[in-house]
Amino acid sequence: MSKLSVTLLFIGLSLLVVCDGSPIGPSSESNESNEVDEFLTEMREMCKNNTGSDEAFPNFMQSVEQAMMCATAFDVDNFVSDLEKLTNATRGTFFPNYCPKLRTVATCKDGILAGMKPCLESDDYNIVDALAGIIPDAVELICKNDGSIIFQMEDETRLECIGSKVDELTMCATSVASTWNDDSDLSELTPDQCSALINFRQCIKEKLDACQVSEILGIYDLFHNALFRMTPCRNSTAVPQLELVDNNAIV
Repeated sequence: MSKLSVTLLFIGLSLLVVCDGSPIGPSSESNESNEVDEFLTEMREMCKNNTGSDEAFPNFMQSVEQAMMCATAFDVDNFVSDLEKLTNATRGTFFPNYCPKLRTVATCKDGILAGMKPCLESDDYNIVDALAGIIPDAVELICKNDGSIIFQMEDETRLECIGSKVDELTMCATSVASTWNDDSDLSELTPDQCSALINFRQCIKEKLDACQVSEILGIYDLFHNALFRMTPCRNSTAVPQLELVDNNAIV
C-alpha cells in the first residue's frame, strides 16, 4: 500500500470515530456516510487479504465501537462552551480541569490501533501508528503552560510580526521545495532531502523566534516528527523534540 493510501486510511479512521453523533447537516452527513462506507469496504478487504480470515474485520469494528464509547465520556458541549469563554484570567482553571480529560480521550485510539494491526502490513501499520501519535502530542502542546500557545496565536502584535515575515517564510519553503520533485517518495528520501527538511525547520524557527512566537513551531513539529519517523531521515538525523512541560498531569 502506498504512503498516500495509508494516510487516507488514517483520515478515514478518524472520520469514522469523529462523525459519530456529531451535529452535521443532511448533505454533509450523506458525504461523510459515503466516505465511511468506502473506508469500511477497504478495511474489510485488507483484513481478509492480510489474515486470510473473516474474523479480523469484526474484531476491528468492535475496537472502533469501544473507542467511540471511550470518547463519549468526554463532555464536548461543556468543553466548547468553556473554551469560547477562555481568557487569561480563566486559563488557570480551564487547563488543569480539561487537560487530564483530553489525555484520557487521546488514549481511545489505542484500541483501534490494536484492532487494525492484523489488517495491515507491518510498514503500513507503523505509518498509521506514527500519524496517530500526533494526537497525544497535540494535547500536550495545547496544555503546555496552561495553553500559552493559544494565547501566543491570539496576540495581535505577534501576529502582525509574523505577517511582516511572510516573504521570508516563503523563502524558507522555496529552499526545501527545490530539493523535491514529483517522483519524491517519503520512503526513499535522500540525505540531501533530509538535511533540507532540517534546514527548513531551522529557517522558520528563526522567523518565529524573532516574533516571540517560538511555541508555534511545536505545531509544525507534530507533523515534522511524524514525517521523520516514516522516512530514512530517522536513521541519519536527530528528530527535534517537543519541549513539553507536563504541568497539568493526570490526578
